[in-house]
Amino acid sequence: MAKKISCYKDLGCSGAYEMMYEEYISDIKTAGIVLRHKKSGARVCVLSNDDENKVFCAGFRTTSTDSTGVPHIIEHTVLNGSKNFPSRDPFMQLAKGSLNTFLNAMTWPDKTLYPVASCNDKDFSNLMHVYLDAVFFPNIYKKREIFMQEGWHYEMETPEDELKISGVVYSEMKGAVSSPDRMIYDELFSALLPDTTYGVNSGGDPDVIPTLTYEDYLDFHRRYYHPSNSYIFLYGNMDMDERLDFLDREYLSQFDAITPDSEVVRQAHFGKNEPVRKTVSYPVGSEEDTDGRAYLAYASLAGPSLNSLECRAYSVLSNVLIDSDSAPVKNALIDSGIGDEIYGGFEDAVDEVFTVVAKNADEKDADKFYGIVTDTLRMEVDKGINEKAILACLNRMEFEFREATGGGYPLGLLHVMSIMQSWLYDDSAAFSYMHVLDDIAELKARIGTGYYEELVKKYILESDHALLLTMVPEKGLLEKKENALKEKLAAYKASLTEEEIAAVVRSTHALREYQSAPQTEEEKNCIPTLEREDIPREGVPYSNEERVIGGCRGLYHAVDTNGITYLTLSFEIGKMPLEYVPYVGLLADVLCGVDTDRHTFSDIDIEIKLNTGDVEIVPWTYRRKDGSFLPVFHAKVSVMPENIAYALDMLAEVMTSTRFTDKKRITALLAEIKSIKQREIMSSGHSYASARAVSYFDAEECYRQAYGGLDYYFFIKDLYENIDAKFNECAESLRKVAAFIFDPSKLLISIGCDEKGYVEVEKLLPGFTAAIDKIPHEPLGEGEDFVPRKKNEGIMIPSQVQYVARAGSYEAAGYDFNGAYNVVKTAVNVDYLYQQVRVRGGAYGCGCRFGTENGKLIFWSYRDPNLKKTDDVFAATGEFIRTHEFDDGELTKYIIG
Repeated sequence: MAKKISCYKDLGCSGAYEMMYEEYISDIKTAGIVLRHKKSGARVCVLSNDDENKVFCAGFRTTSTDSTGVPHIIEHTVLNGSKNFPSRDPFMQLAKGSLNTFLNAMTWPDKTLYPVASCNDKDFSNLMHVYLDAVFFPNIYKKREIFMQEGWHYEMETPEDELKISGVVYSEMKGAVSSPDRMIYDELFSALLPDTTYGVNSGGDPDVIPTLTYEDYLDFHRRYYHPSNSYIFLYGNMDMDERLDFLDREYLSQFDAITPDSEVVRQAHFGKNEPVRKTVSYPVGSEEDTDGRAYLAYASLAGPSLNSLECRAYSVLSNVLIDSDSAPVKNALIDSGIGDEIYGGFEDAVDEVFTVVAKNADEKDADKFYGIVTDTLRMEVDKGINEKAILACLNRMEFEFREATGGGYPLGLLHVMSIMQSWLYDDSAAFSYMHVLDDIAELKARIGTGYYEELVKKYILESDHALLLTMVPEKGLLEKKENALKEKLAAYKASLTEEEIAAVVRSTHALREYQSAPQTEEEKNCIPTLEREDIPREGVPYSNEERVIGGCRGLYHAVDTNGITYLTLSFEIGKMPLEYVPYVGLLADVLCGVDTDRHTFSDIDIEIKLNTGDVEIVPWTYRRKDGSFLPVFHAKVSVMPENIAYALDMLAEVMTSTRFTDKKRITALLAEIKSIKQREIMSSGHSYASARAVSYFDAEECYRQAYGGLDYYFFIKDLYENIDAKFNECAESLRKVAAFIFDPSKLLISIGCDEKGYVEVEKLLPGFTAAIDKIPHEPLGEGEDFVPRKKNEGIMIPSQVQYVARAGSYEAAGYDFNGAYNVVKTAVNVDYLYQQVRVRGGAYGCGCRFGTENGKLIFWSYRDPNLKKTDDVFAATGEFIRTHEFDDGELTKYIIG
């Protein structure tokens, strides 16, 4: 029975809303109310609490029937001007003049969300106003150029030009579908759920996007972007009555309720005992080896997502069976030589989908792969799934929930997404996923009862709706597709009359004129913004106190951490021979993943989850004031005070007794590291390109390249491919580097916690330092400096788009960082790069940043169809700054942004 919430009677709502149901959500100390707007039929969820980081979100159920990407294109285009805010890019205008803590929009196969967040009341009201206007009254009906810019368009500057296709979403998705790790899931869902919205590409298939007409695109907005099809959220500490009145008065009251046709259709089962089989291709470079590069995947349809307990059990099973270092399916496949990276688990949809993927496998092993997956799962069901592993996973889940960091997102937004997991499919079930601690307690109670085994048996082993997919590499496929597109466009152009060609040229020029036209006064001033006096001048307080803690140099941060102790053990590395630096990165990647003298790596994985919130081991560098840098090796732990002893004991164990001579395990980890790095380079090429450019002139970045950048990837790739010849050298180098780094005399600790956690660390730290001091700390040889050199290189990846970077040193030019640089950065990003590289160039993303400590200026672009044009734009940035006239109003926005 839902608990009554006294605050509802205080809402008033002017009779515009009726309450559907209410509930006090104890896990997050929040009053939850679901309302229905009487006139428009809008659903409104009010989550009232004392969180100052307020969240508003307008969501819509957006189900697709094709892969034109229309929901994705709508998501982009509604934020390009509206009735009350006719600016061509209100999104960017908000970004430069707002104190937002979140500002974005996201598309899924069955929904689109438009969330904003801010801690400032005035700013929050502004953001909410602009977003509501964008979704309900966008300018897309008045300006076809918005569709052309963000979606797709034919492009010719002159009648003699080659006909091309351009558009921001078009470029974005050319990059997205170039990643085989993305492709495998697109293909899985297409084949497993062919009759549903999940079976098409909601983001858009670049081969299909150009079939979307302007009229069909507008029809999609008319159909789905009506209040009766909406899910609206208000979360946090605000005047809910005032916000609801505003929502009714300015927007919802202008609509009459309808019955939207947007139901999420469920897939009819195949009704077969054996999985359906399918084989597809993916592109690799023409010079790349294709042996052992196939993807093998198994998928089955599981239970409905409305059952929150079951779905949380799926998350547990995903980790316990597939994803973790101790996962039996993962280890069985790796031990059998099938794939060098195994991933999968349960994916969210109206019915959950179970997947297992083996990357870099042999296509001939598809049957063997399927047999190992099912045989291993059957064995786990028969003997009972590891109860300790289940408990460890649930403990980690509970720790992360109680920690409530948001992972970089406002907590309110995470709650919005949790609510949508059930509310989207059942109007009466908005709060099904909000009882996290109750579900975790129940799942702990069901350990040992056969509950988890029955789920595996029912939804995987006895599934009548399953798929076995093989995705094989094909050399030249990318070139073949590009050539086919060129031929298709050339043939299409040849079929056009002179007048039709002239019309394409005119539309191209019209788009350019629309994009380059100076802002009108109305456009400049229509977006509500803050004034400087709206911003508190006081900085957020922090606590850094130097202490000697347990005999070690330390920093203590006396902060409220909800009882959690955050401990960082930092070892100052100093200089070492250059050949050992890559092993610093490898050491971080293998610790806790290899057997020690006392525990197997599987046991370590489970025990860490049982006893800590997280363990992160990573190398890093810090810039000194004199321009030099300090390399360090971090071991970071979040833990409750009663488990600090375990955490320190475990860290001492892996630091001093990891078995680096375990060739089989080290080889498996090398394969996994290589695979993960390949995926990162494909998806985050702008980061790798930017760092690489800086390394041409910066010794610190040369060092980082060696332990974590492109040089580290090349090192791992070479080591894996020549492991028989190089393993002994590898094992000995890891041993030497560990003995060199883990020296108590090099240790600096940082603690963020309350007094109880501090006392425990201070008491236990001497035992930790004594334990690591037992190994001989031998020198590695004379330390060396990295000497940067300009390489003028290009990194080729099998992608239809590019990542472009340019970097330089303002420090070397004689300048020191000051706050004005951040203002310049905002101006350049919003009013120059965004316009030139994204709006006109069609790249998905771009930006620049000033390094506050290292004196570097970096430009980057993301999923970019251009190379030289973008680099020319980067090079001309100085001219923009010199010639741009900054008035006081504009400057205020840049400062606030």
